[in-house]
Amino acid sequence: MELLEILTIPFMQRAIISGILLAILLGIFGIFIIPRKMGFIADGVAHGSLLGVAVGLFLGVYPIIFAMILAAVYGALLAKVSNNSRLTHDGLIGLFLTGGMSAAIILLTFIPGYKPELFSYLFGNILSVGWSDLYVLIAAFSITLIVLIKQWRPLIMTTIHNDLSKIIRIHVTTSRYFLFVGTSIALVAGVKLLGVILVSALLIVPVLIANQLGSSFKSTVIISQLVGTLSTFGGIIISYVVDIPTGPTVALTLVIVFSLSSGYSLIRSNLIKKRTSHKHD
Repeated sequence: MELLEILTIPFMQRAIISGILLAILLGIFGIFIIPRKMGFIADGVAHGSLLGVAVGLFLGVYPIIFAMILAAVYGALLAKVSNNSRLTHDGLIGLFLTGGMSAAIILLTFIPGYKPELFSYLFGNILSVGWSDLYVLIAAFSITLIVLIKQWRPLIMTTIHNDLSKIIRIHVTTSRYFLFVGTSIALVAGVKLLGVILVSALLIVPVLIANQLGSSFKSTVIISQLVGTLSTFGGIIISYVVDIPTGPTVALTLVIVFSLSSGYSLIRSNLIKKRTSHKHD
């Protein structure tokens, strides 16, 4: 089947559009989350939000809404405890993961019958991405861009030099809440496509690749966006053509690109060292 023919299929159109929007969203948040050494937030929030999915399935209503509300609470709590020395971020994220997953599993036992839709939330399924999912993602994407424009400078300052941002008195409270709440909601928005188990790949891996190849903050942002969107598009197409799960395909594509970029970065650094040594000789 040719690429143009694949792009005419309605569910593939929804999957590709939502996948690209998700890659852009998580790529933006990843730029600010990874330097803070908080990549674990992806697994903690995504797994913990399964409780919201379970509540939705139990009540027979749209599960993503409950998952997003719960994710927003997680994000707000993370922003709240930023200055708390007694409760660390990684400890709180671990609490979200274990508490949310445990409660979700117990609640799901009260739902009678086979629950096939649950597997789509765990591992992702392009067939399960409906128009309602796409509309929710478009709304989240639009709101994020509007707020991001206003919070861009504080986010950059707190990411690059947090102490300096305090000295020049940049108001960082709003940007901190936006970062954690926005990241949490964006992660949940992608569970229908990639699943709670693998959605973290789009937050973490593109930034790691960009760090290997970029030479400035601007180039890192551009590279992470390109890598995230192209890998997501390629992974979705490959998963459909080969008939394999979408989430693992996208995640594995990103891992392969990371391996190639790491190899390239290593070779480049060795060549630079050799040239420098020859000049000194």
